[in-house]
Amino acid sequence: MQLKDIHSQQNAINGLQRAFASRKMAHACLFVGPDGVGKRTTALAWARMLLCHNRIEKKINGVLTADSCGQCRSCKLFDAGTHPDFKLIQKELSQFTEEGKGKDAPLEMPVDVIREFVIEKIAVKAAESEYSIFVIDEAEKVNPSSQNAMLKVLEEPPSFCVLILLCSRLEQMLPTTKSRCRIIQFGPVEESFILSKLKPVCPDDSEALYWARFSEGRLGEALSWAALDTQEKSPRAYEIKKELVDRLCRFELADALDTAAWMSQAAKNLAAAWIQQYPQLSAKDLTRRTQKGLIQMVIALLSDVAGYQLGKQSYLVNSDQILSVQKLSSVYDSRQIAEKILVLQNLLGWVDDNVNEKLIFEQVLFKLSFSDILIDSLV
Repeated sequence: MQLKDIHSQQNAINGLQRAFASRKMAHACLFVGPDGVGKRTTALAWARMLLCHNRIEKKINGVLTADSCGQCRSCKLFDAGTHPDFKLIQKELSQFTEEGKGKDAPLEMPVDVIREFVIEKIAVKAAESEYSIFVIDEAEKVNPSSQNAMLKVLEEPPSFCVLILLCSRLEQMLPTTKSRCRIIQFGPVEESFILSKLKPVCPDDSEALYWARFSEGRLGEALSWAALDTQEKSPRAYEIKKELVDRLCRFELADALDTAAWMSQAAKNLAAAWIQQYPQLSAKDLTRRTQKGLIQMVIALLSDVAGYQLGKQSYLVNSDQILSVQKLSSVYDSRQIAEKILVLQNLLGWVDDNVNEKLIFEQVLFKLSFSDILIDSLV
């Protein structure tokens, strides 16, 4: 992909282009923004341009911009995934380290990955191009010891080296790491553009609109959920969402355990589909993604109820089930909704802490009722 094909991230790209044109490009950058907004896509397109042998240069609004040609040997090597001067560093590389052989993919980036695939290789001169580029994915999962190990290469990388750290949670990065990088902010993608990309994937417009709004401007997230293929005879993610909303619309406290069991089974089906679709990724990460997704569906529904009460019906995530939203708007007042959303957001942290899945969903449902059955740490 060329830089010109990237949508909704022009501020980030313009900043990179100005620095490149003035020969003041930082050798270490932090691309910061929510998952799925285009950080990795931009990093790959930027790397392709830097490595290109025949860059396309032109002035746009007085600024000299550069893009990859897509035709030279370097671009073809990059597109084939075999460019010797480009390294994508992911925690899943741990299986190729001495310590990680035969083990499942870790939840954090082990220091062995940083040491073996960055520190030990960073001094190797570029073989094909002007630059040697390292893109570190999910930098927020680079644990403190790994970040400390990187400090010297971030501060004094070889002149031909460019490091790009992709980060969705800047607060997880050490101040010493942030101070050595230029921070590039990425924002949400426009809803209309997400809808245009969802058209080939979604069977109807109502589903496309749901995923576009559920994703909150994260194109990658919307496409991933919409395209998720569950196993035969298992309902698709969108059908699970609709049933979840229906169940919550008629939910009573007596239904809590049965509904929690249903949510747990739905999570297992969705997680199995994620794992089948992305076998190279951590199964634990994908299971967490599913659990968080179901909780976020509940949060989106409560946010819709609050929006409906404020007369903002045209912005509802669940516009396809507006009668359910309308019914729930007579059950909860604005204060109750705010309290419930806050607790559900805290429950997302339970997922990261590996709390039992069924217990998490039981607490979701107990909190949606007017019951006081809630573990103290949530209050």
